[in-house]
Amino acid sequence: MNTIRLLIAGIFILAGIIVLITAVIGVFRIKYALNRLHSAAMIDSLGLFLITVGMIAIYGLSFASLKLLLINGLFWFASPVCSHLLAALETATNPDVDKECEILKVEEYDLLKNTSE
Repeated sequence: MNTIRLLIAGIFILAGIIVLITAVIGVFRIKYALNRLHSAAMIDSLGLFLITVGMIAIYGLSFASLKLLLINGLFWFASPVCSHLLAALETATNPDVDKECEILKVEEYDLLKNTSE
């Protein structure tokens, strides 16, 4: 039974590492900062979750597992906030942001939303 548990944990941890390596490659290959940010934020959450599941499989259901889940939950709350702040900083400081992506002002968004309903 212990060997099966370690095999399952190894599969989850290896999958998490592969996902994180994919995120790193994506961050370096994507050209625009907002797209890079989106790629990194989405894939990091999945990679951390897979590694957490693998670690829980190693520890079993214990107090350490609860700590791992709490760390994962904290990351899931903090990551979108940090991503939003970095995206807001990028749109506020990049003078060429209108050429690279479409950003609507609040009034334009409301007008577009009202016409589609």
